[in-house]
Formats: sequence, structure tokens, C-alpha cells
Amino acid sequence: MITKEKKARRIAVISGKGGVGKTVITANLAGALSSLGRRILVIDADLGLANLDILLGLDPKLTIQDALHGKHTVEEVLMATNQGFDLLPAGSGVPEGAVMTPAMAEKMDLFLAPLETKYDAILFDVGAGIGDVVLLFANLAHDIILVVTPEPTSLMDAYASIKILNQSYMRSEFLLVVNQANPKNYDQVGRTVATHLQNISSRFLESASPVQIKLIGSIPQDPAIPNSIRHRQLLASISPQAPATRLLNNLARVIDTTSLS
Repeated sequence: MITKEKKARRIAVISGKGGVGKTVITANLAGALSSLGRRILVIDADLGLANLDILLGLDPKLTIQDALHGKHTVEEVLMATNQGFDLLPAGSGVPEGAVMTPAMAEKMDLFLAPLETKYDAILFDVGAGIGDVVLLFANLAHDIILVVTPEPTSLMDAYASIKILNQSYMRSEFLLVVNQANPKNYDQVGRTVATHLQNISSRFLESASPVQIKLIGSIPQDPAIPNSIRHRQLLASISPQAPATRLLNNLARVIDTTSLS
């Protein structure tokens, strides 16, 4: 009997707006999933302004751009982190990183193929906005996690991301994480934001694939987060009892049971 080898679940973590904590959530989610026994690869998909390596206290000598240009293999670029997951780092301040050519997009597909059988999940830490690189990685993913804050500008940019992915790529399902919510009522803030985005999408987006927004986590403002960034460590390592740590661990369990089981 021939059995198909299980392939990794590809999860794109996106945000319409920068500064919402997307990279922090990606890194901590990867660490939490690894602690659950999952084999995780994180690809820094912000090809022009990468900073995952900084957040993790790493100093990569090679980046995904080296592999894309054929200078090194993907295996040579891959880095193991001391948080239990692997990282495919990208370069920062690289002008061509903001543009995804058809040739580079084809190479990205080729890169993913041999990696998919080695991991349970591949997380794409995608840059902000709705440029070509962002849309490529979002469309390559099985699941899209949209990170927003309760600020009006973040919600407006999140809706713009939903709109273009729905109307141009027929993506209809979005997993929502509300970050930087009021610590006193973060659960209610999360539900309010999710309802707001769902109502706007249902009202204004006419599509053969109606948008469905599922709230999977609401993370409160927590001083442990900037502290972990300053120390270039994950929350679980430096502040294991912090509210944000607990809720990010809960988020990992949601992903583990709904997407990876």
C-alpha cells in the first residue's frame, strides 16, 4: 500500500499595517508550537525589511535572497534556533526584496517542495501592506492569520488586505488575531474587532467566496512584550507567567488542534 507523505501546513501571518506586532506573534507562535512537539519552520517573508533574526538574537551569514539568486542552497541558508524551530532568514535593506518577479515566485514554489515533508507547519512572516511579495506568500498559504490592533488605521488596512485577497485571489477564510488590546477587557475588544471586520466585509465585498473571519486570539498590551524584544528572547523564555505568554500559548494550541491535527 502506497501512503502519501504528510506535507507541512503553510500559514501566512500578515498585517495590512506595520507596527502591529506581527513578527513578535509569529516568533512566539513558532516557539509555542515547537514546545507542543511540532516541527516548525519560519520563513522571514519580509524580503526587503527582515527583522526576525534580530528578534531572535541571531546573526545570519546567508539569507533567502542568496538561495533565490542561486548562490547557495536552501539547506545552507536554514538556521536552527535555540527556541526549537528552524528559520529561513531574509535580508534587510535589500531594494529588490520588495519586488517578486515571476522567476522568483517559481523558485519559491520549488524551495517549498522539499521542505514540506520535513515540517508540520511552515510559517511565513509576511511584510506589511499589499505588495507583490505579500500577496505571493499569502496566496501560497493554506491558512492566513491576519494580525490587527484596535486602532482605526490598522482596521482600515486590514480590510484592504481582505478585499484584495478575496477579490483577486478568491481567498475567503481569515484567522484573526487582535493584538495590543486593552488588558482590562481584551476578550471583548477582540470580539468587537472581529464583528466589525466581518460586518464590513459582508456588506461591501461581493464575491463568489463570501468572507469568513474567525477570531482565534486576542492579546493584551503587556510590558513583557517590549521587554522580550529588548532582550531578543521569546516571551516563554523571559516572562513565562506573563498574560501575553499564556494567551500566545493558547493561540498555539488553537492552531495545533484546528490546522495541524
